[in-house]
Amino acid sequence: MKIDTIVLGDLQANCYCVRAEEISTSCLLIDPGLNPEPLIHFLMHNGLTPEMIVATHGHADHIGGIETVRQHWPKVRVAIAKADADMLTSPTKNLSILAEVMVQTRPAEMFFDDDRYFAAAGLHFELIYTPGHSAGGICLYHSEEGILFSGDTLFAGSVGRSDFPGGDHTLLIDRIKHKLLILPEQTRVYPGHGPTTTIRNEKRHNPFLNGRD
Repeated sequence: MKIDTIVLGDLQANCYCVRAEEISTSCLLIDPGLNPEPLIHFLMHNGLTPEMIVATHGHADHIGGIETVRQHWPKVRVAIAKADADMLTSPTKNLSILAEVMVQTRPAEMFFDDDRYFAAAGLHFELIYTPGHSAGGICLYHSEEGILFSGDTLFAGSVGRSDFPGGDHTLLIDRIKHKLLILPEQTRVYPGHGPTTTIRNEKRHNPFLNGRD
């Protein structure tokens, strides 16, 4: 798997361009955020074609570039958890006010509800549902390579905010402890903001996860 990180927007959201192999030209985009020009340049410069966009949740800083990608690659499909689906089309629900720009996209083509697995661009992931930062937060886990894309659920040394509409701190911590911290400790975590980390590091050092069950 080849993972390229493109940091987008004033809120410094991580967009991930993921390919099955470095020579692959088809890719999966995870969370194309605001001010997506660097992402578009990266894709065009490297001759890459996004097959699918996955939004780990529906906040503006993670979906702000979707329509720009669609303009350049009209066949790209968008996937999001059903619980966050309305956030794509509603600037109020996606908290555009915090991004200081109105973000509104067309509806997604795919909605995750009770789906357990997801495949695109030659990649296969397990879907892990982690509401708490938003009602429809998800993580993507690749067991063979030990990689987790955690969105705004889990960060290096921190966890996602839960004071937004649809947030639930107790639920967020429960999902992290019982869905993410049970993964192999060497699992490498690619969060929605900030540097990569590992499950081992977060189990040992994350101050929000003390007193694990």
